[in-house]
Amino acid sequence: MSGSRCCMLCLALVVALGLNTATAATATAAPPALAAPQVFAPGIVSGPANDEAPTFSPDGNTLLFTRSGAGGGTIMESHRVDGHWSAPVMASFSGAWPDLAPEFSPDGRYVIYVSIHRIDSTPAHNQVGLWRVDRAGNDGWSKPRRLPDAVNISDAVWKASMTRDGSIYFLSIDPGKGKRLYVSHYAHGAYQPAQPLPFSHYGDNDVDPEIAPDGSYMVFASDHRLPGDSKDHLFIVFRQGDGWDTPQAIRYEGDDAPGFSTDYLPHLGPDQRTLYFTSDRSMPVAHYPHTPAQAAEYLQRIEQWDNGNLNAWSVSLTPLLEAHRNAG
Repeated sequence: MSGSRCCMLCLALVVALGLNTATAATATAAPPALAAPQVFAPGIVSGPANDEAPTFSPDGNTLLFTRSGAGGGTIMESHRVDGHWSAPVMASFSGAWPDLAPEFSPDGRYVIYVSIHRIDSTPAHNQVGLWRVDRAGNDGWSKPRRLPDAVNISDAVWKASMTRDGSIYFLSIDPGKGKRLYVSHYAHGAYQPAQPLPFSHYGDNDVDPEIAPDGSYMVFASDHRLPGDSKDHLFIVFRQGDGWDTPQAIRYEGDDAPGFSTDYLPHLGPDQRTLYFTSDRSMPVAHYPHTPAQAAEYLQRIEQWDNGNLNAWSVSLTPLLEAHRNAG
């Protein structure tokens, strides 16, 4: 990326917004900052393990998420019962291999997820690819099947997201080149050969695409788009005609505090305005010295979920979406 065409005003904008020079060159106004994120379902989904952001069925009554430790991930399932999430159980299709990053289709009929299989080739290697399971009744799932090579274009294909027309967006780590976001359009009953997204280039380190069902915008993560910052952060990019606008960093209250977090694996909620994401962030701790009640509350919190591992968080995208609509 080059900042040679940036004027002094653009360079000031880089500092103010925390964007890279390519983004600042086309930015016209700072996107609104969002409210502070909230931990999601503490003690149920967000627990003492590494618990990633959930994907929801369209009716909002079923969720899937990844729970992992040192040995790999397992996809967990929970249902809304009387307004509360049930204790998660292992999804019937998961467990044989390390599985992660499930994603409901916009119509809820199927789920695509990442599965890591050990291939007995010479030499043996791990094959990371996208697999699909279909709904079987209200609570069951079909046998998993691997997506075709038009989608699984390498041995390192990660995190999928789908639009209503069946097109699938995903990350591929291409041998000798790096990370890049792709789309495989669905036409004539089949996935078409995958094409890279024009705003995502080798070296940007873009990961974890989450596309709106109508294809109007996408949220993704990157650890290379903010100067001097090697942690993953969230970005949003809007559709512009047949192409895409310039990605913007998603900023929220407290994201510039000391010890700021790594944020990735975004998922949109059923309302298409609430963003769920995975983060190692924490909640503020009351100033010391603690009262006995504060000490007890903090101990309960760290035993329940806030112990430095990954958890699921949520934040409303409404200010960003409305600002974009008003600007148009």
